[in-house]
Amino acid sequence: MSHKKSTLFAAALGAGALTLALAAFPATTARATPSPTVIDLAIGNDGVTQTDVGAPGLSVGDEFVYADTLYRDGRRVGEDGSSCQVTRVDGERITTSCVLSVLLPEGQLTAQSLWTKGADTVRMAVTGGTGAYRGATGELTCNDIQTPRETYHIELDR
Repeated sequence: MSHKKSTLFAAALGAGALTLALAAFPATTARATPSPTVIDLAIGNDGVTQTDVGAPGLSVGDEFVYADTLYRDGRRVGEDGSSCQVTRVDGERITTSCVLSVLLPEGQLTAQSLWTKGADTVRMAVTGGTGAYRGATGELTCNDIQTPRETYHIELDR
């Protein structure tokens, strides 16, 4: 076989092997994806304070500060604190920008979102954590907000 033909044959063989390797890669990656960590908590509402910083009465810039006791399987496991600043008042519709910190024995989580006061569910982006939750991402869903049935359902991607 001539040098030119053997070079072309080797190049074709290499390209074929590369194609096979790349075709197998997505299947391997998909199987390696871990399942999310799930944390379910019951919330004991400890209180809320409102600060009126703008025009008298509810207005943009006012702030609500919340504190809660957290329970897992009926046992107290931590606490949280959050603040929500009013970003828009449109009649009875009040939009707030909220930041939440959750303290658990394994570490802390932070989350944030926009929330329309009165809505009983909000999905918050998990923005980080400490301890076992360092580098955490995912979603924290608050259900039955400001009621005796309030819960957090947290799904961590990492």
